[in-house]
Amino acid sequence: MELDQDAVVEAFGLGRSVGPWRALDNGGAPTDGRVLETSRGRWTVRTGRLLSDWHREQAHRVHRLQRAALAAGVAMPRPVDPPAPALGYWHHPGGDTLVKVSGWLDGHDLRRPGTDLAEAVDWTGRTLARIAVLDTGGEQPPSPHPVAEWREWVSEAEAGGLPVAGPARALLPAVADAVALVEDAAHGAPAAVLVHGDTSRANVLRTPDGYALIDWESVQPEVPWWEAVSVAFRFATPFNGPAVGADPRVVRPLLAAYLDAGGPGGPADASAFAGLLRSQLATAAWCLWLALGHRAADAEQRAFGLRIVTDTARELPVVLRGLEGWAALLR
Repeated sequence: MELDQDAVVEAFGLGRSVGPWRALDNGGAPTDGRVLETSRGRWTVRTGRLLSDWHREQAHRVHRLQRAALAAGVAMPRPVDPPAPALGYWHHPGGDTLVKVSGWLDGHDLRRPGTDLAEAVDWTGRTLARIAVLDTGGEQPPSPHPVAEWREWVSEAEAGGLPVAGPARALLPAVADAVALVEDAAHGAPAAVLVHGDTSRANVLRTPDGYALIDWESVQPEVPWWEAVSVAFRFATPFNGPAVGADPRVVRPLLAAYLDAGGPGGPADASAFAGLLRSQLATAAWCLWLALGHRAADAEQRAFGLRIVTDTARELPVVLRGLEGWAALLR
């Protein structure tokens, strides 16, 4: 999506540009962000597309949680209030284009080899608890896509002779097992609240003033305990693929900090991983759509989708086999 830098600077009242903006690094994944420097500071500019009612609802959902978290003192890049017309923190200048601007935070994420995680793990657990007790309930988490839909996508890939067809078909048995676990766990599950939805080493930033939680666009309703467990295991690996490391030096301190700060707990069994599996299924489905060319995916996005689906076909069975053993770390 083409944006005019000067128009964004003027619309958000950011002063005057100091050189051209540049693409924001996204760890090898396609990026929708730019770094902008102006006479008033440095900013992150993100773009989105208003393609459906879901995008409209998501913009308001993100706005609701970010406002509540900011009021509660959760450290994050501060969004710039957008000019009208707006959807939450997004400016909607026309068509399907959305633009969001946030203040830039200096620092680095936690994916660097050899990073000491002890402080960050404690901060993250306590931050998850602070978010969990905000008054943002009232929605139910979405059910996973039925296995029948996955089969339809596989058939589409095979009919088109697309390279994603093989890994997508190989993924089907694990998808069926994961969907069944999530649906079983949902019966009688505690009430959901809005959660950040993408808390990982990539999205916790160490800054000169402490830690901050970045990239709030994946906000979603979730059972707080399931979110905490998902984050604890995702933190055990530097990257965001489906295979996670059951490292007790990460999992146990993070969950202990979460519970100590008042985060709601839950059963210490395989059902606690329903949130992790729901997230992995949603990511895999999105990436399969990209690999199929849906959502107006370009060549780079299609290649990214193929890579993630291929990784998931290899790694999701490993996750499912590990759940019973991993549950011991929750006790």
